[in-house]
Amino acid sequence: MSKHTRHAMVVFICGMTAACISPELAAAGTVRAVATIESCDDAAVSGTAEFIERPSSEGVKLVDVTIHVKGLKPGKHAVHIHETGNCTPCSAAQGHFDPGPHGFPSPDGNHPFHSGDLVNIDVKADGIGYLHTSTTRVTLSPGPLSLFDADGSAIIIHTDPDTYCPQGDVKGCAGGARAACGIIMMKPDHR
Repeated sequence: MSKHTRHAMVVFICGMTAACISPELAAAGTVRAVATIESCDDAAVSGTAEFIERPSSEGVKLVDVTIHVKGLKPGKHAVHIHETGNCTPCSAAQGHFDPGPHGFPSPDGNHPFHSGDLVNIDVKADGIGYLHTSTTRVTLSPGPLSLFDADGSAIIIHTDPDTYCPQGDVKGCAGGARAACGIIMMKPDHR
């Protein structure tokens, strides 16, 4: 059983148990999740993603996303949260996370308005990339935008930059092929 498959099983079980966190604990403060990022092919791509959900002063949940990755070609690469917690193969992560009520997970259709659409990561000449961004489009705690639904979620880094599809549904405008994938898992201590 591959590492990605084992992680997918854990995420699926967590999704079936209200994201491995009670609504009371989620309401009390910060909730954290992580992903180990690995190459979609034989390249030496590796990294981590950390997700921290926190309350905002306006009463909505903010999720801070921090990604460190190495081994990608220099330049900008699209980053998205995908709808299924499975990276074996990377296409098993399905389309962009977009639960609805009028969800449209097609990678290029409705882009950049999916819940899981994030900004590009910039990889420097040494192959190291870092991204820190925040979103109100997803949550880690239970609810309609939770990344921990019945089949979990994954983070995907693409081979090319996201152009944000200004001409609409144009093949590849959301970043092209998948370069790396990581299954998003709740941190067991939630701290």
